[in-house]
Amino acid sequence: MNDRHSISATTEGERMSSAPRVALIWLAATMTASSLLVGALIAQMFSLASFLWAILIASALFVAVGIIGIPGFLYGIPTMAVSALVFGRPVNKLISLSNWLSQLGWQAVVLVLVVYILRSVFDSYGLVPTDNSIYYALVLAVLANFVVPIIGYKAIVAAQTMGAIFLAIFAVAILVYLNGGQALTMTPVSGYFDGMETLGSVSLALMGGAFSWTMFASDYSRYVNRNTSLSKMVLWPTAGGFLGGGLILALAITLYVRGGIQVGASGLTITAAGLGTAALYLGFCLFAVLGLLASNFLNSYSSAFSLAVVVGKDLDRRKFTILDALLATLLGLYMLFVAPSFWDSFQIFLELLIIVAAPWTGMMIIYVLFDVIPEARGSQGKPQNAHLNVWILALGVAVTAIFSNNPIWEGYGARILHGTDISPLVGVTTTMIISSLGKMMASRIAAKKESAVVEQLRSAAAGKLSD
Repeated sequence: MNDRHSISATTEGERMSSAPRVALIWLAATMTASSLLVGALIAQMFSLASFLWAILIASALFVAVGIIGIPGFLYGIPTMAVSALVFGRPVNKLISLSNWLSQLGWQAVVLVLVVYILRSVFDSYGLVPTDNSIYYALVLAVLANFVVPIIGYKAIVAAQTMGAIFLAIFAVAILVYLNGGQALTMTPVSGYFDGMETLGSVSLALMGGAFSWTMFASDYSRYVNRNTSLSKMVLWPTAGGFLGGGLILALAITLYVRGGIQVGASGLTITAAGLGTAALYLGFCLFAVLGLLASNFLNSYSSAFSLAVVVGKDLDRRKFTILDALLATLLGLYMLFVAPSFWDSFQIFLELLIIVAAPWTGMMIIYVLFDVIPEARGSQGKPQNAHLNVWILALGVAVTAIFSNNPIWEGYGARILHGTDISPLVGVTTTMIISSLGKMMASRIAAKKESAVVEQLRSAAAGKLSD
């Protein structure tokens, strides 16, 4: 693959992938141990939630990634380049910059989690001196995180394909062994489930799941063969994300309930006692590391695309992946050795990520449904009102922030809901409704103008005949 296509369209010779292979990419990418933290947060913060419904709904909303991947398939350009068609280049550079920073954040988070897991194994079996185990883990994590993305797209696809099926089978095996069905459907101490807490758990799952991937959606669909139907381009990625996201969230909540994972200010700890056997413990640690690396391959690969949009030209992706690796490692070192609490840092990161991602996702979904798909089916393309779109996005960002609750601030909307954060659902719903109403009004106005022009021509023609 030519890795210089940062913002320009892929060539026909590069379109060698298929929709099922994209599904495997998303299957592996969503089965990441960062969801262990999300699952633990859900179980801690929303003990009255219906865990099973939260998992199903949040996983099903991965359909947003499938929908937003359509422009990449049709136009051959990455997600942030597609975003410029909606918001205009100047504002889209700011959106792309925020996305690049979020990708750096995810790379750092993943790096830290790999370090914690490797350290847990080293300390459990005395493989290295305890005082230095974190440093050995750090060196291995950095090498594992960034070698494959530097190689390029083919290496990522190969690594994802090999890992995806193993990850899914292993997750199912652990769920069966730990009786995950009972853990996910158990009745809370109070004896009833709370609807608002279930919405809060769905929102939290979206922060660490589907809505953290929407800004990457077109980066991989643009390599798919043009003979693929649009329905397959939506359904296959949705299926991959639904299966992967659902399995890892179910596993995370089950492990937390069974005592297999513990979380706190110092980060994530996986306990062999909670997993039952040493073999299962080591297998799970391998599973967690592979899932994290699979996730980070996409973060590292896509990061240069966002930066290319900010700069305004194609970049050598390999060189900028090395730059990302350096910056993400520095941020990871801060989280490991300087930040007062990795736990708080992770929550803050999720909230800051979703404030832009959720409303942006809503607008891009409407753009694809109202403009891209009709154009692909033969309708005349409509020019975008970038100025109006920017104002709708700004309103969506403001509403999302108001309903946010995190260690930095608690919005007024969250206070009304007694601290429950449903900001992703509010943000995406707000921009979807306003954007769709705006497009319907614009269509009616255009139809009236066209009708008025036709009526004028008809009246003119009738006048000439009467003369």
